[in-house]
Amino acid sequence: MKITTEPQPESKEPRQALQPTLEELSQNARLLIRLRWVAGFGILIGTVFASAALGLDLQIAPLLVIGLGVLAYNTALFFLTHNDIPREGFERIAWGQILLDWVAMIALVHFTGGITSPALIYFVLHAALSGMILLPWQVRRLTVLAILIVGGLAWLERTGWLPHVAIAELDLHNNLHKNTTYIAAVMFFFGSTVFVLSELVTRIVQRLRQREEHIRQLFEARSTFVRVATHELRAPLAAGLSLMKNIEQGYAGELSEQQMALITRVTNRLEGLRTLIDDLLTLAHSREATVAHAPLEPDSVRAVLVKTIERETPNADHKRITLHSDLSNDPGVIMAGPIGLQVILGNLLNNAIKYTPEGGDVRITYRVSRPAHTVEVTIADSGIGIPAADMSSIFSEFFRARNAKETQVTGTGIGLSTVKTLVDRYRGVLTLESEEGRGTTVTVSLPLASKQAPREPL
Repeated sequence: MKITTEPQPESKEPRQALQPTLEELSQNARLLIRLRWVAGFGILIGTVFASAALGLDLQIAPLLVIGLGVLAYNTALFFLTHNDIPREGFERIAWGQILLDWVAMIALVHFTGGITSPALIYFVLHAALSGMILLPWQVRRLTVLAILIVGGLAWLERTGWLPHVAIAELDLHNNLHKNTTYIAAVMFFFGSTVFVLSELVTRIVQRLRQREEHIRQLFEARSTFVRVATHELRAPLAAGLSLMKNIEQGYAGELSEQQMALITRVTNRLEGLRTLIDDLLTLAHSREATVAHAPLEPDSVRAVLVKTIERETPNADHKRITLHSDLSNDPGVIMAGPIGLQVILGNLLNNAIKYTPEGGDVRITYRVSRPAHTVEVTIADSGIGIPAADMSSIFSEFFRARNAKETQVTGTGIGLSTVKTLVDRYRGVLTLESEEGRGTTVTVSLPLASKQAPREPL
C-alpha cells in the first residue's frame, strides 16, 4: 500500500469576523461611559462659556437640556455596567448607548447650525469608536445610517420642514443651509470621512482580535500538552512512590542504615517530582481558564475556605502547627472559576504550613464587608518569611526565595504565580507582607457577586 500526502490549498474564504469577548465588551462600554462624562460636561461648560464669555447667541436652554440629558443617561449606564451581567446584557447596553448618543447628537447638531454645525465631528468620532464594540457589518450599517440621518436633517432644514437654527456670530451666509452645492460638498466629505475612519478602526480591531485568538490557541495547545504530559507521568510516578514506601516499611526485607538513607533520598526526590506535576497541572488550568475567558460562576468563599482548612489540618498536625481560625458566618459569594477559589486558598494555606517550622502558628481570618462590597481572607504565619531582596520577584513563575531553597521543603515556585493569575482574573487584590525570620501575611480581597446562589463546594 502506498500513501501520498499533498499540501492543501490555502482557503480563499475571508476570515470570519471575531466578536469581542465579554471582558473586552465591558471594558469598551466603560470607556465610552468615561468619554461621555467629558462630552456631557463639555456641552454644559461650552454652552455657558460661549454665551457668557464669547457673546454667542446660542439656544442656551435646549443645549443645557441636551448636556444634562447626556449626563443623566450616562449615570444610569454607569451603575448598570458595574453589576454582574451576562454578555447579552452588555450587548444591549452597547446598543442602548449608541442609540441614546445618536439622539443627543442629532439634537446637538440641529441646535448648533444643522449642516453648518461644528458638532458634526461628533458623528465621525462616534462611528469610529463603535468599531471597538460592534462587528464590521454592523459598523458599516451604522455608518450608512449616520450619513442618512445627517442628510435627512439637512434636507428637512433646506425645505423648511425643520426650522434652521443659525449662529449669527459665526458670520456664515444666512442661506448656506439652502445651498445645494454646499450641502452636497459637506455630505461628500462627511460621508467619506466617516466611512474611511470607521472602516480603518474596525479593521485594526479585527486584526488585534485575530492575533489575540491565535495567542489564545497557542496557550491552549501548551496547556493541553502540559496537562496530558503530566497526567501520563502521574501513573508511573505513583507506582514508583508506592514501591519506595513499601521498601521503607520493610516489606522487601530489612534494610541497612545506608540503604535506608538512599531509599529516603529517592522517596524525597519522587515526592518533589509529584509536587512539580501537581503544580504544573494547576498552572495549566489557571492559564487555560484565563486565556480562554472561561465563564465565572458564583462560589462561596467561606464554604471553600472551611473545606481547605479541613484538608490542610492533617499537614499542620503532623508538624504540630496550631491553626487559629476566625471566620465570619457570611457565605461571601463571589464570581470565580470551577476550582479557582480552591487553588487560591489551598496554595496560600499550604505555603503557610509548609514554610512554618514545627510548633509554629498559622492564623486564618475571613471577613465580609458589605459597604465595600468585598470579601477578605488573611493568612498569617510565623514561618521563615521572605528576604526583602526577593519580594519584587515573589510572584514570578518558578521563582523561590533564597531562604526557601535552603530549607528541605520541596517546591516549584509556581504556587504564588498561579494565585496572582487567578486573583487578577477575578478582579481582586493580592497583598503580601513579610519579614525574614518573622513570618508572612497574605491578604486576598475579592469583589462580592451582586446576586446568584453559590454552587456546592467540591
